[in-house]
Amino acid sequence: MPSPGFPHAPQAPTIPTPDIGFHSTISRSRVHRAALAETFVTDIVPLAADLFACGAQLPRSHAYFGDGGRAPAHHDTLLLVEVVRQAVMAGAHEFHDIPERDKFVLTHNRIAVTSLPGLRVGPAPAQLTVNVRVVRTVLRDDAVRGLDFEAILIIEGHPVAEVGMGMVYKTPDSYARLRERGRAEAGLAAEGVPLAPLQAIAPDLVGRRDQDNVVLAAPRVTGPGEVTADIRVDQDHPSMFDHPQDHVPGMVMNEAYRQIALHAADATHALHPFRGRLTGLDAVFVRFGELDLATTATATAGAPVTRGGLLTVPVTATLGQRDTPISTAEIELTYLRQGG
Repeated sequence: MPSPGFPHAPQAPTIPTPDIGFHSTISRSRVHRAALAETFVTDIVPLAADLFACGAQLPRSHAYFGDGGRAPAHHDTLLLVEVVRQAVMAGAHEFHDIPERDKFVLTHNRIAVTSLPGLRVGPAPAQLTVNVRVVRTVLRDDAVRGLDFEAILIIEGHPVAEVGMGMVYKTPDSYARLRERGRAEAGLAAEGVPLAPLQAIAPDLVGRRDQDNVVLAAPRVTGPGEVTADIRVDQDHPSMFDHPQDHVPGMVMNEAYRQIALHAADATHALHPFRGRLTGLDAVFVRFGELDLATTATATAGAPVTRGGLLTVPVTATLGQRDTPISTAEIELTYLRQGG
């Protein structure tokens, strides 16, 4: 359970969802994915004004989302965030007339896991229901230009997590102007040459098994309880870069937050990353992460507390480029007992 002081989404609707299908995924274009294997939403149905539901299937294994932690295996918290990201994209298209050609810009995402046992991987793929409510609408010239969402995630009738997310929508022309203006203000050319991926640290230092899924490089202790690391941005990664991008995607930043938090908790409290689970993340994205600039992450691990028989660690973190924050986050890690 998230700590009382941890920011999380207000309780979202648990209205029963009729006739949610789990037999096939919806069109990948509706969730802005290139690969069928990276498309998780299986259905979307309206429930009421500003209220809809999605189905999703959570795979038992996945090269990226299934790569972390020790037994017992849990469905990846960031997989839940990705499912909601896809759900709100589909909802924007289906119910708010946002054209598929428009650019979707993530402004914030937060998740609070409310039942870690409910996320244990079982003998079959999990069928996840996502109830979504639109809690804020931004209009410009009578057109929807932004939406904020709150969602509750349910597996086998039991809530497992609460999620909040915000998106703004840009036409191709307005997005191009936004990016050109931002790069010019930063003293960058209209188009830059992306940096080559850095050498990643050993995967077990961040609770991973596959080196390709590591986004931290050159970590160092920079203060009491504080660590800093460079971020490895690999545009060939098939999940974090499902399709070409002109910036560092929000999901890459989320992964950077998870890994720098696990590393900070290990460096400060000697907590092995394989035992850690991401149970809370509240991230705000304030600037585009540029692919031709170095990105660093800094995290400070707070004092561990015991709740529900498990150790939890709060972490604050920042991502920056050229000493300027591009995103900030509050993070919560929960650690399994020795032996699972």
